[in-house]
Amino acid sequence: MSAPAAAPEPVLDTEPRRRLRRMRWLATSLLAAMALVLGAATWLLPTTPSLGAVRAFAEAALIGGLADWFAVVALFRRPMGLPIPHTAIVPARKDDIGRALARFIRDHFLVREAIERRLARTDLAARLGAWLAEEDNAARVSHDLGAALGWLLRAGDGQSLRTALGTSLRGAFDAVPVSAGLSALLEVLLAGPHAQTLVDKLVAFGRSQLESKRVEIRVRIHERSPWWMPRFVDQEIFDQLVGDLERVLDAIASDPKHPARAEIGAALGSLQDALAHDPALAERSRSLQSEVIDHPAIRAYAHDLWAKLDGDLHAALEDPQSPLRVGVEREIRGIGRALAGEAEVAAKLNSWLEQLLLYLVENYRDPLSEIVSETIEQWDPGATSRRIELALGTDLQFIRLNGTIVGGLVGLGLYLISRAL
Repeated sequence: MSAPAAAPEPVLDTEPRRRLRRMRWLATSLLAAMALVLGAATWLLPTTPSLGAVRAFAEAALIGGLADWFAVVALFRRPMGLPIPHTAIVPARKDDIGRALARFIRDHFLVREAIERRLARTDLAARLGAWLAEEDNAARVSHDLGAALGWLLRAGDGQSLRTALGTSLRGAFDAVPVSAGLSALLEVLLAGPHAQTLVDKLVAFGRSQLESKRVEIRVRIHERSPWWMPRFVDQEIFDQLVGDLERVLDAIASDPKHPARAEIGAALGSLQDALAHDPALAERSRSLQSEVIDHPAIRAYAHDLWAKLDGDLHAALEDPQSPLRVGVEREIRGIGRALAGEAEVAAKLNSWLEQLLLYLVENYRDPLSEIVSETIEQWDPGATSRRIELALGTDLQFIRLNGTIVGGLVGLGLYLISRAL
């Protein structure tokens, strides 16, 4: 198995590069100047003994500058390309540096005490609430949520999702038979004043059905009558039967205290009890429920409904002015205002966030720190060296300047001491 490809070297910033080049030129120019001063002082020393102090300063400054140049260069590359031991430290020990940095972050930053101190000074809920309450931020979050959900719907297998939803819904229907649901519905309808309203609806339904079936009832009476029965007798039977039914229904509808109302309520109560406790009725309702769910027409309707919902959902998620996106954005701003203005809600969220962060730190501090070391291990050694040099190189060139000047001052001091003794 081949090693993972090294991460590409990033484009270095122009301004840091110019600043590093300028400081490097300044440090090198000072070193070259000390070399020229040393040469001139050495050449003129026999005729001008007073140049001894100048020569001592230049000699020590040159030595100090060269030593610091070697130290700085040795961090990032081999000085003058020579294979000197313990040089090119950064590219040679890149992985060790990454692991050491990861351990440092783990032991000093990803610890409970450090997180608790930081959280004690930070009201995360207030900051989050103020950020979400701003219209632009709420719109951004709404857009991102819509984009994420849309991507999930597009990336996922539609058939698999439909099958999973169908299985879940089928399990829910199987867990609660139709008889139990009807029993609960009847119990609600029969409670309090709803019972009289239900009787009114049933009576009105019976009256409308009787009116719509008048012709059919007349035909049925005629079909069941003997052939020798006169037609006017069939009509008399029809008028008497339908008229009596109409009078009974009208009386029940107009009299809130009609005895039939109590009988209808009692019958509905018995039906509700049977639906709730009769195993045979529950089994028959479950069988009917399965037949309905498995019917091809019901399945085709569910498929068409899913396709319509899927298309409408995609359109709503992509349209910033859709009621869905506008509603989500409005709710996000409301959450932000609640977090920023309600101390109790903010305190609860802060407590929850603190517990979450402490849990993550205590249980995932090693994997989190390993991200640093693994990322650095994937970097190219040369690119890593140039990256670090660009970040620290300006300060390192100041070290060269300081080494040259301090070295010269030390050399001058030693020269003056030797002359005084």
